[in-house]
Amino acid sequence: MEKDFRSPYYWDRLFAAILASNSAYARALVAVQARGIVPITHFSAACGAPIAQKKHISAGTVLERMVAAGVLERVEVPGIGECVMTGRLSERVEHMSPDAAAKFRARLIAEGILLDSVKEWLRRLGMASFNKVKVRGVAADLPMVGTYAWDLTAPSYLGPLSGWGKDGVLKPGLIACDVLLAGSLSLASAEAFLYKVDALKALKKLGRTLFIYVSEYFSAEAFQELRSAGILPATPETLFGKDVAAGFRELNKVLVEAAVRSVSPDRFDMLFSSLGKLEGAVGNMRGSLFELLVAEVTRRDHPALVELNKICRGKEGARAEVDVWLVIPNREAHFIECKGHAPGSSIDDEEIEQWLNKRILTVRQHIDQFLDPKPTKLVFELWYTGALSSEALTRIERTRDANRKKFEIKLVGAEEIRAKVRALNDASLLKTFEQHFLPPQYTVPHHLASGFVENMTSDDESERARRQSDFGAIVRDSRAIVRDFGAES
Repeated sequence: MEKDFRSPYYWDRLFAAILASNSAYARALVAVQARGIVPITHFSAACGAPIAQKKHISAGTVLERMVAAGVLERVEVPGIGECVMTGRLSERVEHMSPDAAAKFRARLIAEGILLDSVKEWLRRLGMASFNKVKVRGVAADLPMVGTYAWDLTAPSYLGPLSGWGKDGVLKPGLIACDVLLAGSLSLASAEAFLYKVDALKALKKLGRTLFIYVSEYFSAEAFQELRSAGILPATPETLFGKDVAAGFRELNKVLVEAAVRSVSPDRFDMLFSSLGKLEGAVGNMRGSLFELLVAEVTRRDHPALVELNKICRGKEGARAEVDVWLVIPNREAHFIECKGHAPGSSIDDEEIEQWLNKRILTVRQHIDQFLDPKPTKLVFELWYTGALSSEALTRIERTRDANRKKFEIKLVGAEEIRAKVRALNDASLLKTFEQHFLPPQYTVPHHLASGFVENMTSDDESERARRQSDFGAIVRDSRAIVRDFGAES
């Protein structure tokens, strides 16, 4: 009935009818429900439908039809990009609690670290061709085996997988892997993966393939079905040991808790200690944990509620995310953009352009529409440990000069962050910062540490040349430090 449209009863009955069909739409719905929010570049692998195959509905068609029917929605999620979610969830996403939103973000970060680690595991064991491993994330270059997308794929010349062709040339076998870190994997959630495996077995020209599914845990039914289908069910613990598995669980807890409350710096150390054993993990974690560190410093500096990853809504559907949000009623508001890069690595000019041209505008529009009472002073801050180009510094200075009466722009460089942390007299917090973000032996030149020279203009060529020279020196001098961090500069 019309009165029930989009009510809980409506969604329950609609989803039950789709699931009962045991169709491509049912598999896609279960996949999205299991994940909550699915980045658009992950949907093709998750839904269980092929990219293109005769007598099969393609992943693109499944998504198009389910969106047209209102079962699924495509939503731009700040900080993640375009995502797919159920129509039911999309109605609540703007009012989602900070900890609920943090759960989705934490899962994606953990899965990204896990996929990079599986990639290195396969390469180091010689199971996969070293430079041919593909990982999800780029729509134009999906990891593919046969007609289906996966989270990770690679050719393999292992004896049990490879074979000689009729032309006398050695043909590689294949590896296909999907991951889902969302608790225990049910049989229903495994159906999309099982369907892909069964469909590929019918392709006669496809080489022998090793299928791997990585989850936190498996239900007994899911584990048995995967094993029966010749699939390798794996967990972070079985792949990398108990310490790493505990690190993944702790990462999820820390990212969720930090969205609403203070987190002990000792827990940061535990994460770097456990997950730092995995190749590439430190680089993936640094950005997220830098936001937590900035939030912790801000909480202790200001007696007000601090929020992480605050979503702001502007005009014409514009959205922007504020990494650290602090509003003191009837006084001032601070909106902090965090760039926790390895020492000496450069911050992309495009990131600065997006902050200046889009995010600051959208945040101001959000304040005008939704904040009451409004703060008397707006401060947009950039906290960073990498290096800004002279062009970016000039662009920031121009924006600041043009908007002095409307808002303030403040740059907080690496040395200034170090000074703020030291001023808190917290040895544990200082140790975390210096051990994982800016080593004590590393000194940033003063004019880069403090942001920019006050009177710099676009015509000041000598100043520009000096900045470029110093930046080059930072890059050269930081190589050894970056190697110690276990991340690429």
